[in-house]
Amino acid sequence: MTEAAALRCPSCGAPVAAEVSECGHCRAALHPTRCSWCFGWTFTEARDCGRCGSRAETTAVPAVCPACREPLSARALGGASLSCCARCGGLWTDPGSFKTICAERETQAAYLGDGAVLRAPKPSNPLASPIVYRPCPVCAELMNRFNFADCSGVVLDACKPHGVWFDPDELRRIVAFIQGGGLDVARKKERRKLELERRRLEMAKEDPRTGSSGFTPPMPDSIASARDLLKFLLDSK
Repeated sequence: MTEAAALRCPSCGAPVAAEVSECGHCRAALHPTRCSWCFGWTFTEARDCGRCGSRAETTAVPAVCPACREPLSARALGGASLSCCARCGGLWTDPGSFKTICAERETQAAYLGDGAVLRAPKPSNPLASPIVYRPCPVCAELMNRFNFADCSGVVLDACKPHGVWFDPDELRRIVAFIQGGGLDVARKKERRKLELERRRLEMAKEDPRTGSSGFTPPMPDSIASARDLLKFLLDSK
């Protein structure tokens, strides 16, 4: 059975193709979209995805894709919510949902089980691509860019109060990085870095000849916000 044949009209239950905008049986209007969890076709009018069981969500603030400005379709599975752009395949999630995805193996398994994009994305080198600062889908302020966990090689766009944006395949790469122990390594590095900084400050207090003034210059907002988001994730253990 093909993916299109598996779809049914949310209004009358008649079989429909993924590309149609109207049910041929009951004439109900249909709006095809990709499920943000399994990337199979579903309809914005459908409460549940017939492929993975994720449920549709309505958000108080309508969000649009920061890459192509299309409306995002939000779906929840377990304790996490993902919003998908049907045109480019990008994903948006709020900070709480991102933390759940990073911390819970069950949620990671649900995403990786059917969550791979339908066609493999072209290999890309973030360092070779022009840097583009995208607007947050919620507040429209430009998001900060950061290398997740400082060592994952996946550069994400984040708005500290509202969430994180993933270009196609980036969330899968993040989950694979976590399952490979990457986040545990990042935690150890962060704790080691904090311990070294604590010792340096103690030595500076004991020996004024070190030349330290005791003043730590503030980080730029973009760096501070990214580190705050990472700390939010690392503090879970």
